[in-house]
Amino acid sequence: MIFFNSSTPGHFNIGQFNISGFNATIKSFASRKALTGLARRIKAHKEMRKLQRLDNHMLKDIGLERTDLVWAMAQAYNMDPLAALQKRRCETLHAQHLATAKAYRAAVNK
Repeated sequence: MIFFNSSTPGHFNIGQFNISGFNATIKSFASRKALTGLARRIKAHKEMRKLQRLDNHMLKDIGLERTDLVWAMAQAYNMDPLAALQKRRCETLHAQHLATAKAYRAAVNK
C-alpha cells in the first residue's frame, strides 16, 4: 500500500518503507539513460566511420555498397546508423529473394 506524505514533496511510504528523494532518483535515472543512449550512438557512428574506410570490394564482400553507408550516415543523429543499415540490408535481401522467386515461377510456368 502506498501512502503519500503531502507535507514534503518527493516523500512517500510504501508499506513500512519511507522513500525520500524519489524525484531526484527519477531524474538521475532519466539522465543516465539519456547518456547511455548518447554513448551508444557515438559508438555506432565510430563503427560507421570504420566501415567507410573500407574499399568498395571489401564492402561488397560483406554485402554492402558505399551508397548504403552514405544513406545510413544521413539519418538523424539521434538514430543508430548501424541499426538503420542492418534494416536496409534485410529489406534489400528480402527484395532480392522475392525477385528470384518471381523469376523462378515465371520460368516454371512457361
